[in-house]
Amino acid sequence: MNHEFWFKEYHSRHHGLFFRITKILFQKKSRFQQIDIVESPVFGKVLLLDGLVMTTELDEFVYHEMLVHPAMILHPEPGQILIIGGGDGGTAREVLKYNEVQRAVLCEIDEEVVKASREFLPELSTSFDDPRIELKFLDGVEFVKETKEPQFDLVFVDSSDPIGPATVLYSEEFIKNLKRTLKNGGITVFQSESPFTRLDIIKDLFDKLKHSFKFVRPYLAPIPGYPDGTWSFLFASDTDYRDKVRKSPAGLKYFNEEILKASFALPNFIKEKLND
Repeated sequence: MNHEFWFKEYHSRHHGLFFRITKILFQKKSRFQQIDIVESPVFGKVLLLDGLVMTTELDEFVYHEMLVHPAMILHPEPGQILIIGGGDGGTAREVLKYNEVQRAVLCEIDEEVVKASREFLPELSTSFDDPRIELKFLDGVEFVKETKEPQFDLVFVDSSDPIGPATVLYSEEFIKNLKRTLKNGGITVFQSESPFTRLDIIKDLFDKLKHSFKFVRPYLAPIPGYPDGTWSFLFASDTDYRDKVRKSPAGLKYFNEEILKASFALPNFIKEKLND
């Protein structure tokens, strides 16, 4: 299709994101959701799930590098990794840049997302060809529930927004089950929404993580394709990691040592909300 039209994603009744689409590359209704991949003059290729932006060619490197690298360079032995969601492959791509990683399990409920990403988003999905990756097409909630023994050094929750099916990934039961999969010193990182219009969601998840982990540290990154252009992450562990252990991989586009330090510096309005 070569028709030109505009995409609109409403973030509230009063604001949202819009951009021009010049081509529709892929459309499919899977068992779980509507999957679209489109092209935009500003954002490049864009993956949409149920009409919401999941990742864009313009800024995906910021999101994926910031989700992964703070935890990866702070953990002393990041050998066994679990990724919940992340069917586009970007999170796995960043994880597998570390030679220390022996095994990375990616638990994605919708196989069609992986198939579409392999065909239309090869810059993200090349990670699926790495022999260290284990793709499991099943519900991440059930996977952590059934994983009885601590297996993983790090768990990255690369989920969609906490609405609809993804809501369970923000529940206390899921967090408790997830923690049980972590080895001593393990770290989990959640993507956790916009601090400007979804601060209540961040606060809720922060409090739930605090019930299970001794140390929970929020951090921020600018991501133009996501609501309000600023995104948050929550880093949780029973170990108070502060000093970096290893160098980040060469060739990163966004993350560096200065970013690591600066991203954990929070503005007062977020500090005050989280400390209520």
